[in-house]
Amino acid sequence: MNDYSPVEERTSVPTGQIVAGAVLIVIGVGWLLSALDVATIPWRALLAAVLIVVGIALVAITPSGASPGALPATGITLVIILALLSTVSSTFSVPLRGGFGDRDYQPATLDLRTEYHLIAGELDLNLSEVTFPDGETRLEVGVTFGKLVITDVPEEVAVTVNASAAAGQVIVFGTVWEGVNVDVMKTDDSFDLARTRVVIDARVAFGQIEVSR
Repeated sequence: MNDYSPVEERTSVPTGQIVAGAVLIVIGVGWLLSALDVATIPWRALLAAVLIVVGIALVAITPSGASPGALPATGITLVIILALLSTVSSTFSVPLRGGFGDRDYQPATLDLRTEYHLIAGELDLNLSEVTFPDGETRLEVGVTFGKLVITDVPEEVAVTVNASAAAGQVIVFGTVWEGVNVDVMKTDDSFDLARTRVVIDARVAFGQIEVSR
């Protein structure tokens, strides 16, 4: 009679779980760096990195004969997302940059052309402390997904507001517009003759814009 010790059967981790974990790590690291203002990670670059992870996994498991499972569907989904984001960026002039989370700005000065951008979250821009120079200042503010709030536009500064949303709500000086392809332009009567002028270009792809004095 042969004596033998039972061999413990090893359980392998499914490839899909490994890839999913790697994808979450890539997204999490990118999000963390943006949230901490360590680096600005463009959303399209982050999705491209995820596509690379999925592609490497497909190449690695194909020779072994293992079933790739949902990996091709994941890759196709990411490609579609990249295409949609690129379309949003080009069609609605909302650059895909600026990071994630909530951002609060209260600048004391503005250049003749100043930009603030956010990919996802809420961007609050308070203009109460700004000393506007003579002439025309252009201010471009954009949020891809989320809320954009511009407050305390000085009464003594003549303003033109160009606000647009692919889908959502736009509130400019108390007047509300909402729906799809919302495009609003509000100009002070004294704008052309004013000594100090500001043109605000406010855009969201999907979300809300609110501009107030």
